[in-house]
Amino acid sequence: MIFRNLDADGDWCFGKGKNDYVRDVEAIGLNIKTRIYSWLNDCFFDMTAGIDWAARLGDKNQKGLLDSDLKRIILSSEGVTGLESFSSQIVGRKYSASFSIFTTFSKSYKTQIQIGG
Repeated sequence: MIFRNLDADGDWCFGKGKNDYVRDVEAIGLNIKTRIYSWLNDCFFDMTAGIDWAARLGDKNQKGLLDSDLKRIILSSEGVTGLESFSSQIVGRKYSASFSIFTTFSKSYKTQIQIGG
């Protein structure tokens, strides 16, 4: 798998040819992060993709649904063969999650995300 690399702001990298792409496990991880950070109804070719972040972080008692949303996205991502670990927390309107996955490359990939503020 090949995926365009992201800069510190989460934007695609351009101008460095092949160096603007990542492969294998790193590509799987970036694909997952991109899919998680997508908002529901924001992708013109798939309006059902993404998470309804406004509702999930705007209403109380949404942690279980957010966890379910993330796990669904992680497990349905290309190259993911299983979820090794998952933990999350909500503090105010800030959601953070850490997870580790098994990939088709027989390697584990660990990362964390944060939404809100």
